[in-house]
Amino acid sequence: MVKVHEFATSQEAWEGLNEYFFNYEEDILKNGGRYGSQLVAYNTFINIRKAWVDPNFDFGNMFGYRMQKWTGLINNYVNLNFLDILKSQILAKEETKYPQYNISMQFDNSHGHGKNCLLSLTFSRRLDMDIPVATFNLRSSEITKRLLLDLLLVQRIAEYIYGEEQHIMINLFCGNMYQNAEAFTMYDQHKKLKKIRTKESATSPWANRVMEILEKFKTIHPDEIKYKVFKRAVNQLQNVHGDKPMKTKDLPLIKKDIEYPEDCITVSQRRKYKRELNKQNKK
Repeated sequence: MVKVHEFATSQEAWEGLNEYFFNYEEDILKNGGRYGSQLVAYNTFINIRKAWVDPNFDFGNMFGYRMQKWTGLINNYVNLNFLDILKSQILAKEETKYPQYNISMQFDNSHGHGKNCLLSLTFSRRLDMDIPVATFNLRSSEITKRLLLDLLLVQRIAEYIYGEEQHIMINLFCGNMYQNAEAFTMYDQHKKLKKIRTKESATSPWANRVMEILEKFKTIHPDEIKYKVFKRAVNQLQNVHGDKPMKTKDLPLIKKDIEYPEDCITVSQRRKYKRELNKQNKK
C-alpha cells in the first residue's frame, strides 16, 4: 500500500510530514513500524505543487550545519558534467513546438561511505500539465534533518536547467521514510512542539517519548551526552555554539564566478581549481 500526501511547497511538505509523524503514530503504524528511536513509514508518495524552500530558512541555526554539508551533498550526488548533458537534452525538447519528454539522471554516490539515499531524478513534460514535473526517487529519508536539504537540491537542479522563474512540481517517492525522536526535538526551534501537538497524540507513546527527550535535552549539560548525534541536538536547543547562519538563499548549486575547464566536474575539483587560480593571480 502506498501512502499519498500533497503539499503546496517543499517547505510545507517538510513541515507537514514532520508534524504528521509526530501527531499520528497510529496512522503511520498501519503502513510502517516503530524501531527504537525511529518511526518508519513505507512506500510514501508526496506530490509537491511547487519546488520552493524559504530563502531565509537557516540550516545552520536549525541543525548546526556548515557550508561543507551542502557542498558535500552536491559533490557526492551530482555529476555536473552529466547534469550539463541532461540540461542540453531538456532544453532541446523545450524548444520544440510540442514538448513532451521524460529525461532522467541517476544520482552519483562518489564517497565510499555514502549511503545511496538519493537514487534518481526524472524531468517530464506531460500532456495534461502546463509545467514540468520532477520525479524524485529516494531509497531512504530521515525527514527532519535531511529531507528539506534534499528537496532544496532538487530545486537548485531544476533552476539550473529551466531558470529560476520556471514553476516546477515535484513527485517524490520514498520506500523508507522515518523520523528520529532525538533529531526531531530540534524542530522545536522552528515550531514549538507543545503548540503543534494535537489531541490525537495525547496518548501516543511516540509523541510522549519525543516530549520527554525534548525536556531532557533542554536541561541536561551537553557533556553528559554520550552520543555525538544526540549532543548536536542538545547544542542546538541550548544554543551552545551561538549564531552561525547557513540560509537557503546562500546555497547555490554552482558558484558562477569563473569559467571552469570541461574536466572540472565535481565540487571538490572546482574548489581545487579555484584555489590554484587564486594562487596564480597573486603571483
